[in-house]
Amino acid sequence: MSAYHRLRRAAAVAALLPLALAAGCMSANKRLEQGLTLEARGRPAEAARRYIDALRRDPSLAEARTRLQETGGRAVEQSLLEARASSDAGAFATAAEYLLQLDDLRRDAAAVGTELPVPADYAQYRRGVLDGAIDAAVQASASLSGSGRYGDALGRLDNINRWQPSQEQRRAANEVRLETYAQWMGSEGAAGRHRSAYNVGERAVQALGRQFPGMERILEAQQAALDEGTVRVAVLPIQAARRAEEQLPASFLRDAEDELEGGAWARPPAFVEVIDPVDVRREARRYGRGDLTRTSEAVRLGRAVGADLVVTVEIDSIGFTEHDAREERRAVRTRGGADTAFAVRSGRRQAWAQARYTIIDTNGSRTVLREDLVPEATRDFREGVFPGDWRQLLLNDDDRRLFNSAERDDFRSDLMTNLRRDMTEDLSRMVFDRVLREVR
Repeated sequence: MSAYHRLRRAAAVAALLPLALAAGCMSANKRLEQGLTLEARGRPAEAARRYIDALRRDPSLAEARTRLQETGGRAVEQSLLEARASSDAGAFATAAEYLLQLDDLRRDAAAVGTELPVPADYAQYRRGVLDGAIDAAVQASASLSGSGRYGDALGRLDNINRWQPSQEQRRAANEVRLETYAQWMGSEGAAGRHRSAYNVGERAVQALGRQFPGMERILEAQQAALDEGTVRVAVLPIQAARRAEEQLPASFLRDAEDELEGGAWARPPAFVEVIDPVDVRREARRYGRGDLTRTSEAVRLGRAVGADLVVTVEIDSIGFTEHDAREERRAVRTRGGADTAFAVRSGRRQAWAQARYTIIDTNGSRTVLREDLVPEATRDFREGVFPGDWRQLLLNDDDRRLFNSAERDDFRSDLMTNLRRDMTEDLSRMVFDRVLREVR
């Protein structure tokens, strides 16, 4: 930057500086006026806050400092009177909040150079009030937990951190917290709500950590909830209607089952156990192919392998559609020297399937859910079209690949692979979501 431009910039800054200072003074005076109004209305704490804001903007504002000293002193006296009245009435939590607000005001006033004095015994009195608030919260929490109000009990304990507990007080509060979680889990388990009991245990672990003394009770209760609440699911071999089977690759169903067995079925969520598909297939061999689609036979098979729920899946149909298809004509010569042309078709090709899965309760032989599943997969395509023998055309390497049957087979194979993956992902997600709704 040239010396000339530096001088221009310095001059501009110098010209703006008085305006900025004037704006700051106006803002400080405005806060001063607001403080005077609040002071006149008998609201000393709010007035003191305005004077602090004024001094932050203009530390030289003598009137704001004077008013802060006087009005802030009255605000301190008022807070102490309200705190003492509350603590004398046994409302230690309310008294503690008054004192915390008083501390905030004194700290902010000190930050602008004004000390607001308190009585000589303030520190001792303050600690006594905070201790009283902590003790009252612990007692109230235990009482609420005993009456089954576990959420409220934990909420009371959450307030303790505001009151600067000692290490011993924090430990005592956490012991009550652990006992509250344990009672809550016991209540949920006794009502048969095993998943809820497990989730309460998770909250306990997150709040206190696995190493907290006594946490083994929670972990044991969680395991008991899992043992009692887990639903055993048998997924029967995937079936396909004849019209769909004719269009599916030979390995499609087996590949889909392999994908599920090595993926979702092997890693079910908590409270869901997928029975080993090998055991299910072994039992299924005893039944005719068509029988497995009948509820009665599916239930019989499920009971044979110890399942609570049975899942049947059948692919009813499969189809292919094209979108945004277009053709580009290309002139070419034949090997015999004749002029001709072929077309390049391109666009997007979609494969879709219409499937249905059914979840059956083996205990009551009832259908829990019967729902359609429509997986789909889409890929861009580009291929050559010629009414005669394309091998008689004089094509470059790129155009020749447009007619390559191996590449077309690979395209179809990739499309069906994507379709299979979409189907297995949707199926596992939907089945697990619905099965978990059967867990109490």
